[in-house]
This record gives sequence, structure tokens and C-alpha cells, in this order.
Amino acid sequence: MPRQSAFEVPERGGNRFLRHTGLAAPYMYDNVSTDVPSPPAEATGLDRLGMRGEADLAFANIRYNADGTEKQDFVFNQEPYRRASIMIVGLNYGTGSSRSGAITRPLAAWGVKAYIGQSFGPIFVTNALAYGVVTVQLPRATVDRIAAWVRANPGVEMTVDLERLVVELPGQQPIPFEYNPRFRNKLLSGLDDLEEMAPHTQAAATKREQDERQRPWVYVRRTH
Repeated sequence: MPRQSAFEVPERGGNRFLRHTGLAAPYMYDNVSTDVPSPPAEATGLDRLGMRGEADLAFANIRYNADGTEKQDFVFNQEPYRRASIMIVGLNYGTGSSRSGAITRPLAAWGVKAYIGQSFGPIFVTNALAYGVVTVQLPRATVDRIAAWVRANPGVEMTVDLERLVVELPGQQPIPFEYNPRFRNKLLSGLDDLEEMAPHTQAAATKREQDERQRPWVYVRRTH
């Protein structure tokens, strides 16, 4: 019963995001822990069915029955959300531990490239950035309006545009959003951590040399 992933999960770091157009799935719950999209493999009981891959385990505890069949009330098991690559979420999505699987498993299963929500767990945002996934934060009333539009327009794609900083719903005015400027530059340019730091290394080295001349006692190395 294992499911083959239709989507490739990139290496961590240096991933680019300009804009993404796709179907959206409403998952409007608050304070969703990273254990929900990325449950510990041993806690799912699915390994006995041969289901061990990233795509298999995404949301496994609420996605499957004990025998591995799909639960019909889970949004990604419903049409047209099976092909959704944008998730509409609530308050404090991705709270809890630093599970990178909370990003990589939905990427592997459905190619989820963007999240739109009221707020996100800080570590979730950091992991999303590393894998080229955007987290758009908007007021709750706006998120609720987007979720309502998604439900009313099944099968209609929407766009998250990081270059223009807008969410586009066909037939609606573009919805502007703010994004951390450093994160935005990193995603638009596809920079990993070292590439982001590279333009500043010489200035940092010069500053250290100046400081070492001014405060040599700080840099004295103990011999014992």
C-alpha cells in the first residue's frame, strides 16, 4: 500500500521561490503542532504496511485509518484538494518542535510550496525558508476570506507572488502581504546561508582586525 511521491524534495538550503500558482486546501485549525504534518514514524503504526516514505507519512495519523485506507474527512483525501500545493491555515501553525518533516513531507506528498495563515511557529518559518517554501502571514479576517473563496471555487488555482508581494485570487483584487526583507531576498535569489553571508565576510574580517588592534587583551589566547 506504499504511495510513491510525485514530488521531489530539494536539498536543504539555497532554494528559490519567485511565484507559485496552484490549488489551495483549507486547513483552518489553530496551534497545529509540527507533530501533525510530521508524526514520528514509530507512532503511526504504518511501517508494518510498508509505508515509510516522506509522502506516506505526511499527516499520517489524521490521514489514514489503522489499515492504511484513507479517512474521507481529511482535506487532502478529498477532491479537488488532492492536488493542492498551497495550504490555508490558522493561528500559530507549525508550533512545537523543529521537525523539518513538517515542510518536507507535505512537499513530497502534494508539492506544498506555500502556506497562508494568521501566524506561524518561528522554527517552522526557518525550515520553510530552507526548502524554498513561503509562509505568508495575513490578518485572520483576510485568511478566513481566502479560505471561504477556496471552498467556493473548487478546482480554481490561485497565486502567491513573492516578487510583487501579493496573493492573487481570480476575480478578486490582489491581496498584499509583508515579508521579512532578508528572507525575501534569500528566496528570490536562491541563496544558502554561506552565499548570503559571503558579501559580508570581508567587512566582518576587517572589523575584527580593527577591534583586535584596539582591544588586544580580548584576543589573548591562554596557553594553559
